[in-house]
Amino acid sequence: MKYLSALALSALLPSATVAHYFFPHFVINGAVTPEWQYTRKHDNFLNPSWEDGAFLKSNDLRCNKGASNHMREPQTATITAGKDTVGFQTYAGTDGLYHPGPVQIYMSKAPGDVRDYDGSGDWFKVAQWGHRRGSTADSNWITWKMRQFTFKMPAEIPAGQYLIRIEQAATHQPYTHREFYVACAHIEVASSYNGAKPTPTFKIPGVYSRDQPFFKYDSWAKPQATECPLPGPAMWPNNNNLKNLT
Repeated sequence: MKYLSALALSALLPSATVAHYFFPHFVINGAVTPEWQYTRKHDNFLNPSWEDGAFLKSNDLRCNKGASNHMREPQTATITAGKDTVGFQTYAGTDGLYHPGPVQIYMSKAPGDVRDYDGSGDWFKVAQWGHRRGSTADSNWITWKMRQFTFKMPAEIPAGQYLIRIEQAATHQPYTHREFYVACAHIEVASSYNGAKPTPTFKIPGVYSRDQPFFKYDSWAKPQATECPLPGPAMWPNNNNLKNLT
């Protein structure tokens, strides 16, 4: 698939009308890098992946559909653990996320060159954005209309090359259906940390199942639930990167 640049796309799709989105930009200490410089392209454009009973079990859950076709294309960004602030930004044609739902950032250490890594190893969670207490209305999600999702890389990350993955699991679909917006980037972490390995770890696919509390949350319930359980295991090394305002 050939991609329009973010600038060309924004000209074709006015931001006020765009409900779908993707994350072609990696962000390092506030600097928004060019689209796909460090992020791994996929073949899903700005379309979501719907949980249809099979997607949670698919390798496409790792970095999106067709990402394996683009493994060697991105550069690898050098990040210093305990110092740099990193993350992702949506493309230029949108003012932010137009669907409610949590955003998670996961990491997986490559056994060698991250450009050869398919994400089949262990993953762990390093950041998450939820909703403000008391309501799960669209505008009460911290992610609502946000474009940029960044966090300070914890000091407790071992040196090496990693896939870093952003995911929004949108909750606006009827009943317990979900839409996933996923992207990965390539990073090399410079670190002097030599302590315990990040935990808990999990596989993707494997981290999610339909019987987990997050997937039982129904955004169409009447009355609307005041709390949505957040997906995924606990974060490493602590909850400092949980964006869940009170």
